[in-house]
Amino acid sequence: MPKVLIEKLDDFGRGLAHINNKIIFVTNALPKEEVEIKIINDKKSFSEAKVTKYLKLSKNRVESICPYFETCGGCNLLNLNYENNLMFKQNKIKNLLKKNKINYDKEIEIIKNDNPLYYRNKVSLKIENGKLGYYEKNSHRLIKIKECIIAKHSINEVIKNYKLLNLENAKLTIRSNYNDEILIIIKTNEKEYNIELAKLKEKVRLVGIIYNNVTIYGENFFYERINGKLFKVSYNSFFQINECITSKLFDLIKNNIDKDSTILDLYSGVGTLGIVASSKSKEVYSIEIIKNAVLNGILNAKLNKVNNIKFMLGDVSKLINKVNLEFDTLIIDPPRKGLDKKTREYILKKLPTKIIYVSCDPNTLIRDLKEFESIYKIDDFKIMDMFSYTYHVESFCVLKRK
Repeated sequence: MPKVLIEKLDDFGRGLAHINNKIIFVTNALPKEEVEIKIINDKKSFSEAKVTKYLKLSKNRVESICPYFETCGGCNLLNLNYENNLMFKQNKIKNLLKKNKINYDKEIEIIKNDNPLYYRNKVSLKIENGKLGYYEKNSHRLIKIKECIIAKHSINEVIKNYKLLNLENAKLTIRSNYNDEILIIIKTNEKEYNIELAKLKEKVRLVGIIYNNVTIYGENFFYERINGKLFKVSYNSFFQINECITSKLFDLIKNNIDKDSTILDLYSGVGTLGIVASSKSKEVYSIEIIKNAVLNGILNAKLNKVNNIKFMLGDVSKLINKVNLEFDTLIIDPPRKGLDKKTREYILKKLPTKIIYVSCDPNTLIRDLKEFESIYKIDDFKIMDMFSYTYHVESFCVLKRK
């Protein structure tokens, strides 16, 4: 078996080494570790490998408390202590900025997750042949689980009692709110259902069950409460998965809105960021593609006694050029693919004074920042540990027109 020295972590949390100038990506290996490896996927320009023996361990290595860590495709940094998880994310952003020659001369602040375990309020699992779990990374092989240590305890109660759903093959999404109330969303080819409802209700605070987009029990929404604000969230509407970090995100949004601003809020979901921003702004205009989310947003404005926000239903990329209004502040929280070309062109035509960009994918964020760098400077850049113990990075970026 070849021996290698792990030089650093790549952007996906894999150990990186070289053999004869060829890059080797090694799972579950940390910087400065010496390991024996087995090549499991040999490509022309790189190879992927797994560790067969640890010869020297990193001082930052911790023993994962998850029994599925080495096989499950979810968390990939549970072998690294929390402080170094944060440093990994900080270095990832620094390297991306440097590689793309984007100037930012301040320190990148890291906003910690107060609860880096048992924090997720939404998980999506598979049920195959009556067994529940996640897929192994880069495969469709089911890893059966009894608990997910980054999911909220209320979600784990459903996982422990999933057999009460009596499903053989299905996709199962479980959502939980601030009050540990549960929505269960089932997608399956099974025409009939036989859910042991009474027993399930004894185990969890069940709000509703949605079966192939039909509500078969209770409601198809719940209410979420963050920083004293109440939000109706439908089963298919986006809401941030980490309540602790979302609370801190709300504070950042509020603190970066200038008094009497006119705001355009793109990819607005159920209206959270726009509603938070509305307390200091003159007007907020929000665009969202999911109809239920827009309906939620309209209600959420009423729930929070906000009367200076308007909602538009539509795909941002198709609707953006029809938005004929003057605004000085732009809030964007796009999906992982970032901004499409038409939206970037629209922004460069309208040239708002300030852009607040919330991103869940640093690569598309950097791409978009490159597009804006001739006209905008980065005034603030923060990393928010929304996705603890994974390689995913949530960024909060404020751009100001030069």
